[in-house]
Amino acid sequence: MLVKDLRRYRIFLIVLVYLIMVMMGIRLGISYGEMSKEREIFYSLALGLVLTQICIVDSRIVGKPLSIFSYWLILIFYGIAVPICIIRARGLSGLGILVAYFAGMILVQIISLFVTRLLVYGRFF
Repeated sequence: MLVKDLRRYRIFLIVLVYLIMVMMGIRLGISYGEMSKEREIFYSLALGLVLTQICIVDSRIVGKPLSIFSYWLILIFYGIAVPICIIRARGLSGLGILVAYFAGMILVQIISLFVTRLLVYGRFF
């Protein structure tokens, strides 16, 4: 793939991460802060798959591709492995990128949770 196509694909994946966070926020808003284990596993797996793919694509864009054998490790330990991969590929600027996207993900989830609670229950809490 060309770098231009990889960048578009990475943007698509980032939007997908935010959509997953919106779905999690909506689900938490409807069920009043509790989620079944099956849904937790589903959202965790979906988030892990998309974040792993983001790491793979981003490392190709930067020119430091990951080994094929590390893909499963990134998926299994995505909470730790994704920040390591981004910082490895981007250096210290990757840390700023991570903080910005993590803050955005949390903000999107909280906003969707509060809007859902407001629409369903007529109040935030």
